[in-house]
Amino acid sequence: MQQLTLIKRGTLEWRETETPRITGANQALVRPLAVARCDLDIAIATGQTLFRAPFALGHEFVGEIVATSEDLASEYKAGTKVAVAFQVACGSCGECDRGHSNACARISGFHDYGMGGGGKVFGGALSDIVHVPYAKHMLLPLPADTDLVAVASLSDNIAEAWKLAGFYLEKEPGTPVLVMGGLASSIGLYTTALARALGSEVLYLDNDKTRLALAESFGAQVEEIKEIPKAWQKRYPLVAECSGVEAGFRFCLKSVAPFGTVSAASVYWTNDYSIPYLELYNIGAVIRIGRVDSREMMPKVLEFIQKGKFPVAKVVSHVAAWSEAKDAWLEPGTKLVVKR
Repeated sequence: MQQLTLIKRGTLEWRETETPRITGANQALVRPLAVARCDLDIAIATGQTLFRAPFALGHEFVGEIVATSEDLASEYKAGTKVAVAFQVACGSCGECDRGHSNACARISGFHDYGMGGGGKVFGGALSDIVHVPYAKHMLLPLPADTDLVAVASLSDNIAEAWKLAGFYLEKEPGTPVLVMGGLASSIGLYTTALARALGSEVLYLDNDKTRLALAESFGAQVEEIKEIPKAWQKRYPLVAECSGVEAGFRFCLKSVAPFGTVSAASVYWTNDYSIPYLELYNIGAVIRIGRVDSREMMPKVLEFIQKGKFPVAKVVSHVAAWSEAKDAWLEPGTKLVVKR
């Protein structure tokens, strides 16, 4: 089969590789139908991360079941449309039982499709067939009328909106939200749309006019910022950091209200960022960083999408044919979806 592979920095190739097969219980083979480019994927493909090529690309995807192991045959029929958690996880170890399958204790090392070591071991979504080793946990069946292009990012960037905002607003409805947009471009917009769907006032900041207009269409108040200020004039109880730059991260820390939360989407490839520790200590602020719990959060956001309250389709900026994936993957844009 063919698999889109990152060969070296900025160089992608379709490569022939062995077609995966069912080797034991609780497994499935899925044919990707719509693959979304994560906000991190351009950085991955252009060598701005710690991942080292070669490895297969793509981790946000929905598709159809081609085959399953015999134990799942009655539950997961061939042709069923599914979203697949991008984090390979067993669903039954201690960490998974606690709702943190992103730290599955049964899988050693990095275990995501389409990224670094995970891409080498488990492959990527831009493949003819994807092997799903813990299918009962990792697969989320989709309603037959689901817009697959709209939900292609369900497992990661859309789920991030629940990590950044939904998780808190479910407990404290109506909490005002500040979203610092930027390099985590689609996550900032998904978070804005979800927060508005949950009834919160949202202030969205960015330097990109297209993203600002989209955030405004979701009902957010927007402000264009040429340069990131040290802090916002009003402090917010919930701050979503999607800037992808150190100045944006520090701005968010300086803009959180007493006993508020800064929840970050950005990945920073360093251990050396400082924080205003004493200031945050004195106001009792919480900083939440870390990887999204993909499988646990997928049903949460899918529920709002199905109700028509979460307009994720509007975030998709470009749809490319499968044959165009190699060239389209590096083109700028908020949310590319490659459709078979």
